[in-house]
Amino acid sequence: MRSALTATQPPFRCALFDIDGTLVDTVELIVRALDHTFRKHLGVQISRDELRRTIGLPLHKQVRLFDHLVDFVPDHRAMEEDEIAYYEAHKHLEQVVPEAVEALKEAKRAGLRTALVTSKNRIELDTFLPRLNVNGWVDAVVSASDVARPKPAPDPVLVALQRLGALPQEAVFVGDTVYDIRCAREAGVKVVAVGWGAHPIEVLRAEAPDWLFEQPAQLREFFRLLGRRAEPEVARVGIPTVDETP
Repeated sequence: MRSALTATQPPFRCALFDIDGTLVDTVELIVRALDHTFRKHLGVQISRDELRRTIGLPLHKQVRLFDHLVDFVPDHRAMEEDEIAYYEAHKHLEQVVPEAVEALKEAKRAGLRTALVTSKNRIELDTFLPRLNVNGWVDAVVSASDVARPKPAPDPVLVALQRLGALPQEAVFVGDTVYDIRCAREAGVKVVAVGWGAHPIEVLRAEAPDWLFEQPAQLREFFRLLGRRAEPEVARVGIPTVDETP
């Protein structure tokens, strides 16, 4: 795991950000919405830990994960509609992560092109994005509806790069789940994992991201310093490398 930019690494030209669990704390709300949906449509109760592990996957995959627990064919479309309806009815539980949103803005101020790369589908995004209020700070948005293979496949990141006119080695991706890390890795993009979202720090660390931050302020500082290309300073906001970890 790295904690600094290297002298030979090309300067980043773009920064890609996940939404749920990264820019906005939606973990509790998503868990409740999924719990409601599985209870109503499958008549089963899934543990909170299992539900958290599904966060980062697109909704059309989430609602199919526990089909094996029932002896009938669920109405997946109705499940998706009910999950979205529950989420929207309780949207007051969303909590923007201010320092993470500021990190996005720092990236833009640093001259990087920015994109949101999310497992939300287009229906979810249409109602959610106005609440995030990042108009003018984002150059592209890629949802699960825009790709044939959503996270953890590399397609969402590759589409974002195409829209931003950037190469994989010129990009960094920020996310809070193993699906984000694997998506970025498969696309050949450096990845920053953040520890305030859906998946535990130890699970993220096992995926060996390039950077791992436990606090949103670290992410903001990372992009502020990245704009300066100040390697020694960027090193100080990272966690120890694997070799340095006790």
